[in-house]
Amino acid sequence: MTAPYYQDDSVTLHHGDCLDVLRELADNRVDAVITDPPYSLNFMGREWDSHRSSDEFQSWCTAWATECLRILKPGGHLLAFGGSRTWHRLSSGIEDAGFEIRDSIAWLYGSGFPKSMDVPKAIDKAAGAQREVVGRKEGRAAQPRTDMRGGNYGSGTSKPAAIDLSAVTAPATEAAKRWQGWGTALKPSFEPIVVARKPLSGTVVANVLEHGTGALNIDACRVGTDKRTNPAGSQSSLQRVSRVEQGYRDNLTSSVGESSIMSGRWPTNVVLDEHQAEVLDRQSGVSSSRVGRPRGAASGAGWGMTATGAEYDDAGGASRFFPVFRYEAKAPTSERPSADGVQHPTVKPLDLMRWLVRLVTPIGAVVLEPFAGSGTTAEACVLEDRRCIAIEREADYLPLIVSRLRKPLQQGLFGLEAGA
Repeated sequence: MTAPYYQDDSVTLHHGDCLDVLRELADNRVDAVITDPPYSLNFMGREWDSHRSSDEFQSWCTAWATECLRILKPGGHLLAFGGSRTWHRLSSGIEDAGFEIRDSIAWLYGSGFPKSMDVPKAIDKAAGAQREVVGRKEGRAAQPRTDMRGGNYGSGTSKPAAIDLSAVTAPATEAAKRWQGWGTALKPSFEPIVVARKPLSGTVVANVLEHGTGALNIDACRVGTDKRTNPAGSQSSLQRVSRVEQGYRDNLTSSVGESSIMSGRWPTNVVLDEHQAEVLDRQSGVSSSRVGRPRGAASGAGWGMTATGAEYDDAGGASRFFPVFRYEAKAPTSERPSADGVQHPTVKPLDLMRWLVRLVTPIGAVVLEPFAGSGTTAEACVLEDRRCIAIEREADYLPLIVSRLRKPLQQGLFGLEAGA
C-alpha cells in the first residue's frame, strides 16, 4: 500500500483519489464512515465539486460508497453531508451500494448566502435599458466572498461583482416593474446528513457484541439541560428535570436515576446553530413541558412515539428540544487552518463533527473520512479519543490538515468533553 502522507498515533492521512486509496484498505476494518463529500453543485467554480450529469454524480456516489461498505464492519454507520439540491442522488447512490438508509439529520444554520438572480434587473439588462440609481442600502455594503474565504454551502460567489452592491436602482422597463421583487433561489439554511448503516450480521445484540457496531450512542449525544450544552435551557430546567424515556421518573429528590438528571433529552434528527435557536425561541417564547408519564390506551403511542412518552418537567424556549451548536458566519479562525495563503472553502463546525463522531462510535473506534478537506473530522476524532483514516485528493489541502493536527487541540466550547 502507498505510504501515508502523514501519520501519528491517532490519524493516518493518505493523499490520492479516494477510490484508489479505498481499494487498498482491508475488509471490515473501520467502525464508521463520517464524511463531507462534494455536492456536485460546482461550488465556487471548483472542479472537485462538478459532475457532468446527475446520473454521473449518483454513480460516483455508489462507487465510493461500495468501497466504504466493504471496509466497514457489519452494522457500521455511514454519515454523509449533502447539498439540498443533490442529496437525493447522494442518498440513492449510497443505498445502491448496499447500505440501509436509516434516517437523515437536518443541520440548520443562519449563515447561507442566496445565490439568486434579480429577475427585474436581468430583464432590464436583456432589454439594454439603463437603471437609475435612486439610493444606497443602509449599513455595510454586501461583499461577495472570494475563492479563499468560502464558508458553508451556498454562502458565497467565486468572483467579486463589478457593480456596487449597495446601490439601489429602479426598474427601467415596464416588464421589470411587473417582476419587481422576484428572484430565482431561496437562502440556503440547511444541509442534510444521510444516516446509513451496513447490514447487520444477525441481530442488533449479536452485532454489537461481536463487532462493536450497529447502535447509536444515545446517552453521549443527549440534548443538554445544562446551559453549556444548550444555551436555551433555563435554570428551572436544571432543577425540575423529570425523565420517562426509560419508563420512570426521577427528580433531584429521588434516589433512583439521579445520574440521568443532567444527561438531557433524546438526540433529535435536527441540529441547530445558535442563530436558528435564537429565532426559534423568539417565536415560541418560554413554554413548560408537562411532567412525563406513561401514555394511556386512550392516547395511544402514535407513529414513531414510545409508549411511555418522553417529556420533561422544565421550561424554556423551543430550541431546548434540539442539539444547538455555536453559530459562526463561517467556521471560526481557530477551526479554519491556513497554509501558504490557502484555505478550504467548506469547513464544518468542529463541535458538530464531534457530536457526529460520538453518535456512531465508542471510544477507541476507527473512523474513515474519504474526503478529508481541511481535516475537521480528523481533529474531531482526536478530541473524542477515536482514530481516523483520512483521504484527500487535493494536494493544496494536505498542509491544512497537517497544520490542524499539529496545533494544540482545543476542547469544545459547549460542554463537549472528550471521551464520551
